Amino acid sequence: MPHAVIRMPAGPGAAAAAGGLGRGGHLNEQQNRGIRIGCCRVCTCVNLHFLLSKNGILKCFELILGWFCQTMLIQFGLDTAKDIGEAFLGFLTCCSAFLITTSTLLLCYTISARTFHLVRQSIFVSYSSASSSSSRRRAIGAEEVVYNGLACAMYLSAASYLGFAVNVFLYPKFLIFKNTGGIHSAYPAMTAVYYMGGIVGLVYGVDAFVAFRHLKGYS
Repeated sequence: MPHAVIRMPAGPGAAAAAGGLGRGGHLNEQQNRGIRIGCCRVCTCVNLHFLLSKNGILKCFELILGWFCQTMLIQFGLDTAKDIGEAFLGFLTCCSAFLITTSTLLLCYTISARTFHLVRQSIFVSYSSASSSSSRRRAIGAEEVVYNGLACAMYLSAASYLGFAVNVFLYPKFLIFKNTGGIHSAYPAMTAVYYMGGIVGLVYGVDAFVAFRHLKGYS
């Protein structure tokens, strides 16, 4: 007669050991959060390590440069908005929209690491369902490909339009004021804005490229 194989259910100790191994990385991740003061940590809900990562540095650059563009537009561009017209309004709308969204994302990512992983699988990302575990991990690890690509295109388009309007409508007035000894501060300020807008667009483009490479598993 063939030997019968009796399979005994795993006891609670084995299940606890398996659970402990699965939670080891999560516990280590939580122990590294917050601000270390002496032998203890405070504000463990804050994920400050994100600010030192590649994605965090790019987000900080996008936030700072976008804030600079918006400040210069409001301080120096309101008086000349009637001259450059839709270029001013378009750039201000683009800058404000992506500045608010980037600020919200950076705040959420800094407060909660779980939010960072969840948002990367939402409408902001290019998520593809993968059957194998390695492909699924790459899909989950994709950053905001769609959002960063859209921000790159919008910033470059708005900066190009603003640059055209500034050189066509404000540059002649700047020459007139310069020849008469006056000061026309709007032209240098708006020139700095559309140059900086192009740089912001390139930063968003780099962020989208890094996210796409991560999605494809190259990094």
